[in-house]
Amino acid sequence: MDRASILGDAIEYLKELLQRINDLHNELEATPAPPGSLLPTPTSFHPLTPPPPTLPYRVKGELGPSSLPSPKGQPARVEVRVREGRAVNIHMFCACRPGLLLSTMRALDNLGLDIQQAVISCFNGFALDVFRAEQCKETPEIPPEQIKAVLLDSAGFLI
Repeated sequence: MDRASILGDAIEYLKELLQRINDLHNELEATPAPPGSLLPTPTSFHPLTPPPPTLPYRVKGELGPSSLPSPKGQPARVEVRVREGRAVNIHMFCACRPGLLLSTMRALDNLGLDIQQAVISCFNGFALDVFRAEQCKETPEIPPEQIKAVLLDSAGFLI
């Protein structure tokens, strides 16, 4: 294949994608928003504009509690693993509540843990994966059980 035919195929593919975007947008405009919906009423559409900040009600229903596991009613889980030197890995999963992220990060800071790499999600529960945290050299080494207890306490769960 030469460059011109590759470019031609790419252009055709982009045209198809733009048409699909327009079709989906027209479908969304045709579907009336439920009363009390936070979706803005669409006025004009440009295919390269970002999607609205919230999902349409119909899509939210498809992603609702029936399709994803929910941590509600499940006990909070915290796993702490000590790695080489003073490094630790932490995995925490529990029901989400207001202020949980802030209290968790404060607890980790108060323990003297320097978070170097982490992923945090508050979608359908609270999940914290700290892939690497270093214990400060100025503080005594903290056992994993103590880190776990502090995180459970900061999340509002008694151990």
